Formats: sequence, structure tokens, C-alpha cells
Amino acid sequence: MKLTKGQSAIDFTMKDIYGNDFKLSDIKGSKILLSFYRNVNCPFCNRRVHKLMANNLRLKKSGLQIVFMFESSSDKLAKSAFHQGISPWPLIGDPEKKVYTQYGVESSFLKVASTILYSSFSKVRKETAELNLPEDNDASKYTIAADFLIDEDFNVEKAHYGKHLDDHLDFAEIKKFAGLRY
Repeated sequence: MKLTKGQSAIDFTMKDIYGNDFKLSDIKGSKILLSFYRNVNCPFCNRRVHKLMANNLRLKKSGLQIVFMFESSSDKLAKSAFHQGISPWPLIGDPEKKVYTQYGVESSFLKVASTILYSSFSKVRKETAELNLPEDNDASKYTIAADFLIDEDFNVEKAHYGKHLDDHLDFAEIKKFAGLRY
């Protein structure tokens, strides 16, 4: 079931990569960006995380809370030097895809294939090569990106289900939601 604007966000409790309990509703009262990614090795996903981290200070100062969900295990994420640097925001591994299922995050061989055929896959792979991303042969290769903007009242302001691996919410929309003008 896909979520739509106006629905209540679905609460969940998971452990982050450091073993700390994280409950989504604990950050109710803040604006939230909940983002779902493929695995620890996905070049598209990690390029996106890298771009968000480049805006880390401005987004944090705005009060926006970001939660990163990966289908890789917390152990694999914690072993990645790049992923350890994602603080101050929670990074959560969900290899059983429990939260992915609750939020209606899609898996699609056709969307993955079209991404590889019609995108600059090799260019993105080169851009992320210096991140030394670990392999994750246990994770699905077919998970499609999804992002959710959740307002202070814990309602979905925007549900964005990707059309391909590299289809996330536009940064301008995230910045506007966070109250950033530039």
C-alpha cells in the first residue's frame, strides 16, 4: 500500500547502526525527511546521501530531521567508513524490509534495468568509487528509491515513489519544506 499526502506517517521502532533504539514518533514535532535507499553499495543511493550530507549544516540548522533507511544490515552499514559519517541523523538497516513494506516501497527489475540502460551508470559508479563502498550480496538489487516529507503533526506532506533508482525528491522541494530559501 502506497502512502499519500495527508495520511499519518507510520510509526516504527528499529535499531540504528550503533545499536540505539530509534522510534520515528520520537521526532514528532519536527519536520522529517524519511528516505529509503537500496543497499550499502548502490552508487545512486550513496551519491544522493553524499549530496544531502553536503547540505548537512543548513538542513540541521533549519530543524529538519532526516532518517536514512537502507536495506543492508546495520552491521554492513556500520563497517562502511562513509556511512559512519552520516551522523547526526539516524541510519537504519532494514534487511528484512519491514519498514519498506509498511511504506509501500517498491521492488522492480524493470525499473532497475531501465536505470542502468538509460542512465550514466558508469559515470555515477566512478563518482562514488572513492567512497570505498562495501559489497552487499545479501540485499535485493531491485529496490526503488522513495522519500517522504512528514510534517510536525506526523502527517505525510509528500510521498515520492521513484520511477527509477536515481529518482528522489528534488533538493529544491526538500529545502522549501525545511524553510530554506537559498
